Amino acid sequence: MANPYTFGAPVAGWVTNQSLVKSKPFSAQTLENFVPTSTGIIERGGSIKRATIGSNPVESFITYNAGGTKKIWACDINTIRDVTSPADNVTPPAASVSGQTSGYYSYVNFTTSGGSFVVAVNGTDFLQLYSTTFDWTAVNGLATYRLNFDAQTVNFTSGGTVTGGTSGAVATIVKNVDNGATGSLIIQSITGTFVDNENITGGAGGSATANIPGGVVQVSSAITGVATSALSHVWLYRNRLFFIQGGTMKASYLPVDSVTGALGTINLSGVFQRGGSLLFGGTWSLDAGDGIDDKCVFVTTEGEAAIYEGSNPAGSTAAEWNLVGRYDLTTPMGKRATMRAGGDLIIATKEGLVPISVAINKDAAALSLAAISRNIEPDWKREAAERISLPWEVIKWPDMNYAIVSLPISAEGQAAWSFVVNLETGAWCKFVGWATRCIELHDNRLFFGTNDGKVFEGEITGNDDGQPIYYTYVGNPDHMKSIGRLKTVHQARPTFLSSTPFNPRISFSVNYKVELPTAPDAADGGSADLWDSGQWDVALWDQAAPEATVSGGQWISIGKTGYVMQPQLQISGFLNRRPDVEFVQLDVTFENGGVVV
Repeated sequence: MANPYTFGAPVAGWVTNQSLVKSKPFSAQTLENFVPTSTGIIERGGSIKRATIGSNPVESFITYNAGGTKKIWACDINTIRDVTSPADNVTPPAASVSGQTSGYYSYVNFTTSGGSFVVAVNGTDFLQLYSTTFDWTAVNGLATYRLNFDAQTVNFTSGGTVTGGTSGAVATIVKNVDNGATGSLIIQSITGTFVDNENITGGAGGSATANIPGGVVQVSSAITGVATSALSHVWLYRNRLFFIQGGTMKASYLPVDSVTGALGTINLSGVFQRGGSLLFGGTWSLDAGDGIDDKCVFVTTEGEAAIYEGSNPAGSTAAEWNLVGRYDLTTPMGKRATMRAGGDLIIATKEGLVPISVAINKDAAALSLAAISRNIEPDWKREAAERISLPWEVIKWPDMNYAIVSLPISAEGQAAWSFVVNLETGAWCKFVGWATRCIELHDNRLFFGTNDGKVFEGEITGNDDGQPIYYTYVGNPDHMKSIGRLKTVHQARPTFLSSTPFNPRISFSVNYKVELPTAPDAADGGSADLWDSGQWDVALWDQAAPEATVSGGQWISIGKTGYVMQPQLQISGFLNRRPDVEFVQLDVTFENGGVVV
């Protein structure tokens, strides 16, 4: 007699840290490119190449968002390039900043009474400061000025000297902002006073006319006390910029509400016990926002964390600045491998994704038991060991209700993977096919950079830049409430909610041996009615998206016999729009056999 049984969608996500004999209900042994939700699993979107910045790896993104202006830059070892709206996805945009020696940046957006800025550091080059007023400027121990010009006949050269033909004033050229016949020189070390309408010349042949009716304009003050090329990480704590002095146990800080000024220094050499150097810092709060209970966290390369409270590091009382304690983590996976969840600071380490609130209550050896990544602990630890040579990153995307952990390809043969966790349920999955060297969320759009200098946008369309997406779900072993008994699954009937076409392939593996059939052909995606993708006069850009409907009500012959069953679902995606497919459940009919003794 045939019996009914239902396999629910793996809403518990990808789980690999458990006994196969007694698996967690509604969990998956494999969950690739399916995202677990509270009701089922859905297909992730595809990706499109948006820009190329060269042949070197894209090591960082930097974003700016203030006053209605939103910009994103991609960084390699030598340059910072604006990829907000590139002319095409093949030709590298002109460098906004060149001559750099590292592309691995830390940055913050910071609005002060003087304007809105991006502050970026990389530990080897001068601090870079961006504002819509003066573009990018290198900030060091000297004040920086802007000398506007017109009637330019020969371009000026950065690093050269500009001389006023009438005044005799001279200055060092930091940068030439060239708009053709007009533009401006970013200068330092001025001797004398430049005057309006005088001819200005550069040592390498530059020539133009000064256009400064009000004189040269100061664009930034100096940062003194520590060479800004030594600053490797920056974060914001209680309206004040803090920095790590790379390769040391020292941190620095600027005055409140300032992007320049005299740097103070905090020496933490006597605080930590395992050596190494400071890697990054951040803010930890006991509530869900910024407030007077915020604490400043310093983390070392060896996985130690020191937590301070107070608002004035130069203060002489405990109320102004006080060490709360030193705690053990394990090796961090990168200075940008963190995220905020409420007020908590969550850090990606070799043991897993660990909240700082857990680290203060547990021994380092027990942290993996309380890690957010506990369900995929074996996979996390394996990838952490194999990809430790390149820094990881973590990005939280509230609108998509997930966080993504980049797994950079650090050796030949490594797969293009990312770990993904549902922010609401804590369920995990794996994205396959995205080679995420670095990742960033900009204007509620996800971007990732690759080792070959490409910039992609993710979760858009239904293919990976012209390549199919393979969605795979393999359930964890299920005894179907009759452990130890032989059983035969005769038929299966899947249930989906979908508004886009798809061709599912349902199969089963038995007795703990996973055997997947060949992936099915992709469904015909039709034409894309999307701006910048659809065909003019054909695409219906204002057409409402079709509503999801229940589908997949046909019974499929299975004919698999074994003691333990693992349901399997495969879909090949090659749509021109983002897929809308949710797997809900799989009904089966089966018969029990006898117990063999």
